[in-house]
Amino acid sequence: MHFVIGGAYNGKRKWVESQLDQARYQEINEPGTELDDGLNNILFTDLEHWIFKQFGNDSDEVVQIWKQEVDRLIEWENGHPDRRVVIIGTDQSKGIVPIEKEQRFTRDILGWCHQYSALKAERVTRVWYGIAEELKKRRI
Repeated sequence: MHFVIGGAYNGKRKWVESQLDQARYQEINEPGTELDDGLNNILFTDLEHWIFKQFGNDSDEVVQIWKQEVDRLIEWENGHPDRRVVIIGTDQSKGIVPIEKEQRFTRDILGWCHQYSALKAERVTRVWYGIAEELKKRRI
């Protein structure tokens, strides 16, 4: 699994699509979405929007759902050597604490979910203004 992180509108998707090199992919943005076994690439995006919709739910349960999703995606990827999972995460931190409860909920849970994604990922890349920086690459 490859986790790509960076600020909003910083060129993450464009960079990921260049790495996929015209390969077809299934884009998903909600845990539990049925995966298309006919495609070898899964692109998970907009996690922050799904988390925002979970406001009012227990934060530990939301994080647990995400952990299960990451584990499911890794299991799918490991099911065939040609499969690839890429998760694009949008950094929302930078030390600013939102006033609105919904925004704080989203920011906090997103941070915990990103931490788990980075931990489990084979590769972690930060894209800032279109420039990619490799933060983690597990050697095989």
